[in-house]
Amino acid sequence: MIHRFRITLPDRAAAGKRFTAVLLYSLFAFLCWPAAGVVSAFAPPALSDMPESAFIYGRTVNLADLKNPLDPGKKSQHVREGGVLYFKNCFLCHGDLLDGKGVFGESFFPPPADLAHPKSILSKSPAYSFWRIAKGGPGLPEKFAPWDSAMPAWENQLSEEETWKIVTFIHQTAADMNSLPISAQASEPTLEKGQALYQEKCAYCHGETGKGDGPAAEFTSPRPRNFTKGQYKIRTTPFGQIPTDADLMAMLERNYPGTSMPSWKHLPEADRQSLVLYLKSLSNKFQKFIDRKKSHAVVEAPEPPELTLETLATGKALFQQNCSGCHGVQGRSDGESTKKVVDIASDAIWPRNLSQPWLFRRGDSLKDLFLTLRTGLSTTAMPRFSPRTVKDADIWALAYYVRTLALSEKPEVRKTIHVKKIEGALPENPSDPAWEKIDSYFFPLGAQLTAGEKSYHPTVRSITAKALHNGDELALYLHWDDPRVDPILTQDAAFIESPPPPLPPHLRMAEDEQEEAPAPEAQEFPDAVAVQFPVSASASKPYFLNGDLSHPVNLWRWSSHPMAAEEYNAQGLLQWNKQSDSGQTLSGQAAYQYGRYFLVMKRKLNTGDKEDAQFQAGTATPIAFNVWDGSQGEKDTVKAVSSWFELLLEQ
Repeated sequence: MIHRFRITLPDRAAAGKRFTAVLLYSLFAFLCWPAAGVVSAFAPPALSDMPESAFIYGRTVNLADLKNPLDPGKKSQHVREGGVLYFKNCFLCHGDLLDGKGVFGESFFPPPADLAHPKSILSKSPAYSFWRIAKGGPGLPEKFAPWDSAMPAWENQLSEEETWKIVTFIHQTAADMNSLPISAQASEPTLEKGQALYQEKCAYCHGETGKGDGPAAEFTSPRPRNFTKGQYKIRTTPFGQIPTDADLMAMLERNYPGTSMPSWKHLPEADRQSLVLYLKSLSNKFQKFIDRKKSHAVVEAPEPPELTLETLATGKALFQQNCSGCHGVQGRSDGESTKKVVDIASDAIWPRNLSQPWLFRRGDSLKDLFLTLRTGLSTTAMPRFSPRTVKDADIWALAYYVRTLALSEKPEVRKTIHVKKIEGALPENPSDPAWEKIDSYFFPLGAQLTAGEKSYHPTVRSITAKALHNGDELALYLHWDDPRVDPILTQDAAFIESPPPPLPPHLRMAEDEQEEAPAPEAQEFPDAVAVQFPVSASASKPYFLNGDLSHPVNLWRWSSHPMAAEEYNAQGLLQWNKQSDSGQTLSGQAAYQYGRYFLVMKRKLNTGDKEDAQFQAGTATPIAFNVWDGSQGEKDTVKAVSSWFELLLEQ
């Protein structure tokens, strides 16, 4: 169960209640998701699992004797061209470092392969890599449950020559990563070494001249940093100022969750220092700083004060006045002022969702929050809170309050949703108190990157589920964060947006001066969610992307307009058919509050309809999720998706 304390703050807290506040906050900080049932790791196929031959690119290929056909005399060219292809097609899952830790590396099960591991690609032949890339997850041997893997069959999207170039890049890069760099033997950093390292390791994203325009840039959000401007988000220097050398070194060593930027801490220190020298050479701001004999005004975080109820009350008031306009009342990025500025295509991204601290770039400690508030994030709408106008005590109050908006830590991913059996009617309203007593299950979502029109920047990155049954019906509760509600829903009392922050009294309009707002209209594409089940119970699950001709799926789909829960059947990403009116037995109730949709869908366990999924207590049913953020143009195959999990009804 997810635990969150909702603290009602008095106008003036008595000093005698300070101990209570500390105790409450301590309990909040240490409550976390149960660890049982975490999704296990996946053992990839061995070389012996590779078939002797396979039908690839329209012909039968003898894999046992297959060799890389590319000209070995042009290997360096093939490595570079293969690198460009890798960063356009593979790195979002397999990562910059080939380690399987890309932006969506934790979104799918089995996870992307760690191609840099000595026992991965390096222990196998190029023919093995060619086979795996060409055939993807659907081409795995049956014992590896092919319908679970999110690996596309790239023979449908890449030419044979392009596939071999990616193979060449991966094998060469993995070999280089597992050998001791020559530079590790040198102790002196140099600009020349930094330039060579940059072109080898950074230019695919940041561009050859550092302008943030590498071949991978259009597939990432946030976009890679433009180093020529000399502006860095995370620094210890004031807003808009160049970073210190220590800041740049920390930038290279830090892990940036939710982005494509990995930690480069594994590089020898001399290499990292060389990269710092080269990064500074890409902007004339650093040399001007030296020429003008300036010195850095470094911002340091002092020790935080004791937490009290008064501190939280102050933090809440400051947050509502100064932060809710962008971050929203509950910190879920649904602030009123973001509606006109967010544009993923131009890298005007959503403010941070403060309920997900595991995605904070600098970190989520109190001191991390203090530094972010004091220094701001250059090149973004996140300002700094100047010490001239905001005292340290108020910064700490804000930091403490921000931490109450989130879970204590990222929830574990568990394979099976255990569905408790109760007597009587099932709760249909998502606000029914009965749902508060039920365990929650957290599921990551990744981008649909396999086929059709792809989704590179999905807004919704996770969904939470609960379920109950009474022996006759199943009720499924879902919630997911979406920073913008479909406007057509705002006239319903169950849909509450974050209001604009309170204005000072002298700027407020009298009631008779306020203009009547126009009637809301539906956005072009609806917000939607679909829960997916196999139509028939069999040993072989359907493909996780809405099945195929031989393995159809039943989908429970809710959309914001028309606002309804309806049943569909699908035999692939684009082969969707809504069931006839006589077959529609699904009901649903939805709500939206402060950046989060809440939904309950209910249906009988067994309908007798051959197009429906049927449920039986004691038998696990595969379940998967699709989510569309219509405000961001997501529709059809452009969506967030999950791998298969399980729904198990209690006997």
